[in-house]
Amino acid sequence: MGRRTNEKCWACSLLSANEARHLHDVTLGGDGCWKDEICHSRRSYYRKGKDQKRQKAAIAELSVPLPVMPYVVLHTYVDKPRQAQDEVVIHALYAELWMGNQAIARTEPQHTFGLPPRLVKAYAKQLLDALYDRYGNGRRSGFERFASQVQHSIAQCPIRPCPYHGAHLNPYSPGGRE
Repeated sequence: MGRRTNEKCWACSLLSANEARHLHDVTLGGDGCWKDEICHSRRSYYRKGKDQKRQKAAIAELSVPLPVMPYVVLHTYVDKPRQAQDEVVIHALYAELWMGNQAIARTEPQHTFGLPPRLVKAYAKQLLDALYDRYGNGRRSGFERFASQVQHSIAQCPIRPCPYHGAHLNPYSPGGRE
């Protein structure tokens, strides 16, 4: 176990050399603890010691690239967060195909509110199949199921006109009825 930190020397190491000498050197009116042969190296140790220890203790990091695999993310727009088996109405959804860290394709977002849950599940399966048919190259891996599901608030629905946003109901807006 190492020597305990001298609090006075540590506090002194935070000062510039001139400030430390003025505060601690007797010839400059200080308290008399300044010693040229000791203080310079001790101040340096307290300033850089932890960084030097960290550099010694650093573990070498090895980067191993993953094989690039396709995966599909399902984006849903719901009025409240849902769990796996909840019967929450899904307002709209779309799927996004990723290859590694890059988005490759996205299906057109569609409103699904009003559809029974079994039809929403069937539509989600159709999204997977459509992406597989277009980008699968005969390999089914990555297209069996959704890798993840991202839930968005209904307020973020990208489809216009949208019953939730109601802009089409305003007779004075450019997109409204006249």
